[in-house]
Amino acid sequence: MFELLYNLSRIIQPVLIPVCFGMAWLIVVMTVGTISGAIASTVTKAKQMHQIPCTGCQFFTNDPRLKCPVQPRIALTEDAIGCRDYWAKR
Repeated sequence: MFELLYNLSRIIQPVLIPVCFGMAWLIVVMTVGTISGAIASTVTKAKQMHQIPCTGCQFFTNDPRLKCPVQPRIALTEDAIGCRDYWAKR
């Protein structure tokens, strides 16, 4: 039994080494791709969040209970981008 396994491993070994090498590089490439995708997604989301004008609005209270008395449901959310009630602070 052990002699059969030994002979089988000697036959498979020339194929197994390149396959394992290729799989290792595939894992590295997939990991780098996943990390770069996550970074790109985070940068895109950060750029979008910086477009929210609420903190520069005259009506913004910075009170955790009521951030905006005019548009309380959309204050500090993505829906506030292009808010029609925005007035710049003086």
